[in-house]
Amino acid sequence: MNFAIVEDSRSQAEVLKAILKGEGHHVVVFADGRSCIDGMKTAKFDFFVLDWVLPDMGGDIVLKHIRETGGWEVPVIFCTSRSDEDAAADILRMGADDWMPKPIRYMEFMARVQRLLQRGNAKKASSRHFGALEIDSDGRRIRLAGQEVELTQREYDLAVVFLGNIGRVLPREELMTRIWDRDSDVDTRTVDTHASRLRKKLGLSGESGMVLSAVYGQGYRLDPVSPG
Repeated sequence: MNFAIVEDSRSQAEVLKAILKGEGHHVVVFADGRSCIDGMKTAKFDFFVLDWVLPDMGGDIVLKHIRETGGWEVPVIFCTSRSDEDAAADILRMGADDWMPKPIRYMEFMARVQRLLQRGNAKKASSRHFGALEIDSDGRRIRLAGQEVELTQREYDLAVVFLGNIGRVLPREELMTRIWDRDSDVDTRTVDTHASRLRKKLGLSGESGMVLSAVYGQGYRLDPVSPG
């Protein structure tokens, strides 16, 4: 993992750097907020450790830049000399993932880092990518090229079945059973209608890198776009 430490105390920054490097991480230290923001233009960081009070700006300004450019998935821990409840609430409300009062207790620091890294790994495990499509199983969402697609519950369930059976012909009767159970009002035309909607919404004519084809007399098959 690539860590950024933004801390004007050189001694504390070096200790944090040594601890993280000892765990196999790559670490870059910035002595102020501006150098960190500039550094983000040429390097990608997976984790930020921020001081609340910096020589040139508040840590909240750096945090705002991180969220605007790196999104909300990047873990951020604040280190601050303030230990009151209001400070903690302010820091977390601004979008930090965690905070620690100074002086830093280093074993606790690493425990908090590991917790956030594990949380990130769990989120990644709940997401699967297929071409330009991403399934977020926890949130029951599908994104196309990073943008969430508005789907009904049935459309989402049908898309998950297609994406979980790439290259396999799925008979309409099987899809009816798996998605609509034994609903007597559903027939094969319902499957066709939902498949047609998914093809448009998810770019399954090739735009997403996947193609949903109707197999005559059988059902549907989802395949990756053939290279070339």
